[in-house]
Amino acid sequence: MKPYKNLMSLLVVSVMAFALLHFASALFVIGCWQLAQIAMSKRQATRFFTTGLSDTQVKEFEGILKSFEGYGSMFKELMDLSKSEGGFAAIKKLPDLLKSEQTRNDTLAADLKKVQKQLLRRQSESGVRYVRGVPMVSDDCALAMAGMFIGCSLRQEKWSKSLGDQETTVAKACEYLGVTKAALTSSDIPLPTIYIPQVVELVWHYGQFRAYATVFPLGAGTVNLPQLKAGEDAFAKITSSNAVGEKKVAAQNVTFTASKFGGIVRIPSEIEEDTFIPLGQFIARYIARRFAALEDTWGFIGASATYGSDGVGPYLTNNYASTAITQLASTKTKPSDAALADFRSIRGKVNAAVFANKPKYYMNPTMDALLATFNTSATVVPYVRKPDGTATLDGFEIVWVGALQAYSTSAAASAYIAFFGDLSYWYLGERGMPRVETSREVYFATDEIGIRAIERIDIEAMAPDAMSALQTAAS
Repeated sequence: MKPYKNLMSLLVVSVMAFALLHFASALFVIGCWQLAQIAMSKRQATRFFTTGLSDTQVKEFEGILKSFEGYGSMFKELMDLSKSEGGFAAIKKLPDLLKSEQTRNDTLAADLKKVQKQLLRRQSESGVRYVRGVPMVSDDCALAMAGMFIGCSLRQEKWSKSLGDQETTVAKACEYLGVTKAALTSSDIPLPTIYIPQVVELVWHYGQFRAYATVFPLGAGTVNLPQLKAGEDAFAKITSSNAVGEKKVAAQNVTFTASKFGGIVRIPSEIEEDTFIPLGQFIARYIARRFAALEDTWGFIGASATYGSDGVGPYLTNNYASTAITQLASTKTKPSDAALADFRSIRGKVNAAVFANKPKYYMNPTMDALLATFNTSATVVPYVRKPDGTATLDGFEIVWVGALQAYSTSAAASAYIAFFGDLSYWYLGERGMPRVETSREVYFATDEIGIRAIERIDIEAMAPDAMSALQTAAS
């Protein structure tokens, strides 16, 4: 307001005069003020004061009028706007409309953040994740598992009242599986292929044989691969007068024949809508643990009569007993009979090349009770158990395998109580991916749902002298 200080002064004097004095007195005060302003103003050489305003006040008033010249077009546009639809009444509603749009924009921004978080969560949950140390599949995979259960329950008419609204639940199951309602009732319902890798990845977290062996995809039901025989030809010095002798790797073909293995998970037909994800997680983890237990049992101690192929222990016993097996002396049939020297002896029965690849011991976790007795003093501590559950024997890592022979003071004849070596020279051949689907009417009498999981695999040795075993006496 500085450019109009003279007019502002007149306005202030006028307001105060009329507020504090009578009309006549107020006019007298204003007149005196103006006379004082005129007297203090610079007179022009060719003019006298002919108005009630001083020359300075007149100039300020002219400046105010000139400032309105730019608003002429705006006033015309406002007049045109007042004649349009809604007129000034619509203009009055603009603040409310702007406030409503701001609220809408805030809601959209919040929803966008939620979508971004969901997308990031799904990307991060594309595979197995850990929750309080427990491996879990993604929520999408768990929901698909639960969707299979719902579909089977609908098809077999095992629908409990505790399921709540059937239409809502079935609609969610269709959404989780990506199918129509008709597909839920027509035939067996498989787990979508995109989620099978998560179940397989979960097996890696539970199973030790799969984790340390070499997983090899089988392109056909029967596949031949070369196996290195025990022992290798050694290179020798070649003199100028001697021919170069042939040095070759001894090998033979091993036939992988994919055999079918699996089982059925039994689940009660009652389920609450809010338990979809926990149920799916239970099914996924249960199937993964059963696959892992199967592979560990077959891989380490399986016999051909049961599994279609020998595991590490039976294979070494049948083919390389004298060179790869240390068996306890006669009458020592109890795992507790094994001594530290016995565990150390099997390290000398593997190919020396194995030690370049960090060989490991494989034992049942209950063998901790026996291994701890080998620590005879503060300076002689061959067995080291770490706070995180891992352990070493003479500096070699111990892998705990639940499928192996447990520690016991009772007789367990011809039992494999420890393995040593590099398990990567044993191959786990996979034919395709495991299949997870609902089974038909298998538990009608108990009113339960069955979910069947099947995999086609075979286990074979590629280098027999890469592993050795410690075994109790036969009698």
